[in-house]
Amino acid sequence: MTVETAAADTLLGALDRFRTAPSDVARYDTDTTTAARALRAAPDQVARLASAGLPHVVDSARGPLFDYDDLMNVGMFCGTGQTVPELGLRFLMRFAAAPRTSWFAPRDWEIGVHPSRTAGGEAAEDPAAGDGSRKVTVRVPDLSAPGVELLEGGPFDEALHPSGYTAAVRLTGASHTVRDPRIHEAWSEVVDALAARRVVYQTVPEPLRADHHRAWELGVADCVVASRLLADRLRAAGLETTARRGYLLGLFGSDHAWCDVVEDGVHKSLDPVFAFVATVGDERGVAESPEFAAACLGSRFNRLLPCRTDSAEPLVYFDGEPAPYWAMVGVGARPRRSS
Repeated sequence: MTVETAAADTLLGALDRFRTAPSDVARYDTDTTTAARALRAAPDQVARLASAGLPHVVDSARGPLFDYDDLMNVGMFCGTGQTVPELGLRFLMRFAAAPRTSWFAPRDWEIGVHPSRTAGGEAAEDPAAGDGSRKVTVRVPDLSAPGVELLEGGPFDEALHPSGYTAAVRLTGASHTVRDPRIHEAWSEVVDALAARRVVYQTVPEPLRADHHRAWELGVADCVVASRLLADRLRAAGLETTARRGYLLGLFGSDHAWCDVVEDGVHKSLDPVFAFVATVGDERGVAESPEFAAACLGSRFNRLLPCRTDSAEPLVYFDGEPAPYWAMVGVGARPRRSS
């Protein structure tokens, strides 16, 4: 049975499992061909999504145009195990099933941040090429963060870098626990809401991420929304905390957000979404790992590269505005080979 045949009805079955982007933040610019590639389905199956009620607009030349974030949620919730979102999450969380020591040991990475200029995957190459396309700027690694060491590349003197960059970094994790009851209370409020499905974990458009309280009230959250909300609650409790944002590194990089809280002078990481995903296990296509979920409350992992942000701001900009989610297609990372 081919993926195209298997996906025919399951794509439609995903429509009632997530909440589509509010009309005031949706961007209907992804055509059927691009959508089919991401969902590993035939174009006519994607067209059926429009007929079944997935919000879209119709362009006289390009046909139905969808919101890319809506399509990512179709892929995440369809359950075929073959879509790009499902395969990506499965790969990127595979390290949760590895031995605990592997989460923290120093690890060297080669990263390339050259955001895609189009939903079809055209990368942003040398800005000197002068192709007249949109101006791309990206956030650089936070070399002041604990456990981050630059091995090659840079300099990264400014928080925003033109076009893209290539670098090698060493990431060293750390195993920590948290004792402050205020942290535990705020943590439980956020993680329990996700686990109980009072708030649906799904892809959230960048404009809605920027209004994280609205997203939470709408009953949707991703890593950015959850981390910003957690940071707000910890700050209100009198704790020094920051919502962080960077890349989860693997064969490709994935935009990710988490919290940093200071306890007893030590910076400790709080990752509510990783904890949730590791708790629900196979439902999301990854192995259940209670030990990893527990480590998400305080520990720092060697696959998370923080970038220079103040409150989990976007990592990529087009002409000064936050880039769409599909820009992350142009972010790549792999373990660095020994010379």
